[in-house]
Amino acid sequence: MLFFKILSVLPFWVLYGISDFAYFLLFKVIKYRKKIVIENLRNSFPEKTADEINEIAKGFYHHLADVFIEFFKGISISAEEVTERVQVNNIEVVKKYLDNNIPIIFVGGHQGNWEWAIHSVSLQGVNLDVVYQKLSSPFFDKLTYQIRSRFGAFLVERKDTIKITIERKDKIRAICLAADQIPSHLKSAYWTNFLNQDSAFFTGPERIARKFEYPVIFMEFVRKKRGYYDMNLSEIASPPYENLTPNEILERFVQTLDASIKQNPSSYLWSHRRWKHKRNQNDINA
Repeated sequence: MLFFKILSVLPFWVLYGISDFAYFLLFKVIKYRKKIVIENLRNSFPEKTADEINEIAKGFYHHLADVFIEFFKGISISAEEVTERVQVNNIEVVKKYLDNNIPIIFVGGHQGNWEWAIHSVSLQGVNLDVVYQKLSSPFFDKLTYQIRSRFGAFLVERKDTIKITIERKDKIRAICLAADQIPSHLKSAYWTNFLNQDSAFFTGPERIARKFEYPVIFMEFVRKKRGYYDMNLSEIASPPYENLTPNEILERFVQTLDASIKQNPSSYLWSHRRWKHKRNQNDINA
């Protein structure tokens, strides 16, 4: 832990020098999950040439190295520096509900720097419940928990989402979901076209929104330049939901995220085996 604390207090110009070296190792030497990255990009952008795919891949590895370094910077980064480096746009769409004692749901994908996204929302005075997947390493799970909760976020383990949401239903807060993850139970997943591929999504955001009548806000996190980001907030659904078709909230999220990624492809998490599962006839909306 001491090593990471020392690393976190280094100035950004030193940290990004380390990031450049990490990029070289990841992309040129180790070739970290390069086959997965290239395959995901080819399937997502069949219209692009091999050179264009390679350029996006290079941009992704640069971004991945930066996010890795910025994660550890989160141990010591000040509230003032987070606010300076992340521009939050359209926070009014959130405050209009919270100020009237109506909880909301944030949905987003693994784009930009999702760790700084948590900090940025917390520093806007929003009480935030962050749903997360517990890590297999106890050390890094504890470290991640400490970093994500530094500015007041309340972390909820993914398996306890519904239970904790019910327990905290009277608290005025935002529930933050990285809603592009692979669902653990494919039989109850929602299948749709995402990035030109048949893709499964877990239905938690839709079920929570409908059960508790919570509005749903899309959280886009876009890199402006190295170390600086824009967070763009937009409402994709609000109650009453009786007239919406089944899974319409999820479909709106998927298509909004799809469009955002196509505008900023290098900042998405392409190294994840997002499409390792295929739909079969027993799946929910096959």
